[in-house]
Amino acid sequence: MDRLITYRNFSISLITSLFLVIAISCVEPYQMLVKSNESFLVIDGKIDDTDSEKYISIKKTDPGITRAIEFIPVDSATVYIVENGETNINAHYSGYGIYTFPIWFKTKINNQYQLKVNLKNGKKYESSIETMRETPDILGHTVKFDPEAIKKGENTSPGHFIYIDLKDNPEKGDFYMWNYRIFERQPICISCYEGIYLAYPQPYDKCESSPGLERSMVTYDYSCLGDCWEIIHSEELNIMSDLYSNNLEIKNRLIAKVPYYSNSGFLIEISQQNINAEAFRYLKIIIEQNQTNGTLADSPPAPLVGNVKNIDNKSEIVGGYFMVAKTIKKSFWINRSYDDNAYPIGLLGGRAINYEPLTPSRPPSAPCIKSRTRTPLAPEGWPI
Repeated sequence: MDRLITYRNFSISLITSLFLVIAISCVEPYQMLVKSNESFLVIDGKIDDTDSEKYISIKKTDPGITRAIEFIPVDSATVYIVENGETNINAHYSGYGIYTFPIWFKTKINNQYQLKVNLKNGKKYESSIETMRETPDILGHTVKFDPEAIKKGENTSPGHFIYIDLKDNPEKGDFYMWNYRIFERQPICISCYEGIYLAYPQPYDKCESSPGLERSMVTYDYSCLGDCWEIIHSEELNIMSDLYSNNLEIKNRLIAKVPYYSNSGFLIEISQQNINAEAFRYLKIIIEQNQTNGTLADSPPAPLVGNVKNIDNKSEIVGGYFMVAKTIKKSFWINRSYDDNAYPIGLLGGRAINYEPLTPSRPPSAPCIKSRTRTPLAPEGWPI
C-alpha cells in the first residue's frame, strides 16, 4: 500500500494527472486525482450477503494529453470468484467494463472469497483471500435538526444529523464502514433547458428546442406521471476502528447530514459493514489524502494500489480493491413536520420549480424512469 490516491472536486493542473472515479463500495462514486504517466488497470468491487446486484468493474486509465477524464472499459475478460478454494462463481459481461454475478450469489459468514481475472491478452490477476466477518446489528438511531447543519464555504443551510448506536463484537479487530441512501418524494421527472418536453414519439426524456426559448436561459420543469422518489447516495467515506471501543456500546455515531430538501419526511436506509484491517487502511489513506491535499500547489499522489495483483508481475500497478463484507441494513422514517421555520431547498440543486405555462394541450407529464438515482417504486419502510 505504498502508492496512493485521492481528492474530490479538484481541478487538474498537470498534464500527467487525471481524475479517477472509483466506486469504493460499488455504490458510491469518489473522484480521485492520481499522478501517472502510464495506463494502469483499475479492478474494483464489493460482494456481500444482500440481494443487491454484485459486480466487478474493470477499466483501464488513459493518461492522455488533455484534462478530460479517460476511462477505457475492459471487455472480454474471464471473471470469477473462488469460494473456500473450491467453488467457482462466474460473472458475465454487462458492458462498460462491468462484470455481474448471478443474483442468487450471496456471501456467507466465515467463508473465504478470492477474485480471479483473466484478460484476453493473457494476463492473469487475483485478489488476496478475503473472509466475511460477522457484523453487529444497528440498535437504534437519533435525529437532530440543525438550522446550520449543511456548510458550503461560508454559507449554511438547515438539515438533519442522523446518528446510530451499535454494540461492538467481543473479538478485537473490527473495522466498520457505513453508507446510506436517502429517499425523497420527487415531483419533477424531467427538466428542459431552453426547450420543451415531448412525451411522444418515444423514447421518453426528450427535450426539444423551441422557437422563442433559444438563448433564453429558461428551464421548464415537468411533473411526474405517477409516484417518484429521488435516491440520494452518501458521498463521503465513513469508517471506524474498534481500537478504543472493543466490546463496548458505540453510541451516537454520525452517519449522515441530510439537507432540508422539503417540508415532508424522508426515508434513510443505512448500511453497516464490518471490513477487514487491510480494507480499513486502504480507505483511511483515501480519507487522509483528501484532508491533507487540496490546493493546486500540492503534488498529486501516485495511483492507489489495492489487494488485486498480476500473478506474474507483482510490481504492476493495479488500482481498486476487492472487498467482502456482511451488510446490516436498517431503514428509518424521519418526520420533518416539526421544523416549521426551515426553508426547503428542493431537489433541483437549489433552483425553484418553473413549470411550462399551461395551454389546452400542454404541458405533458413525464414518467419516473427507474435508475440509480430515481425509482417509481415505494421504498421499503415508506409510510402508506
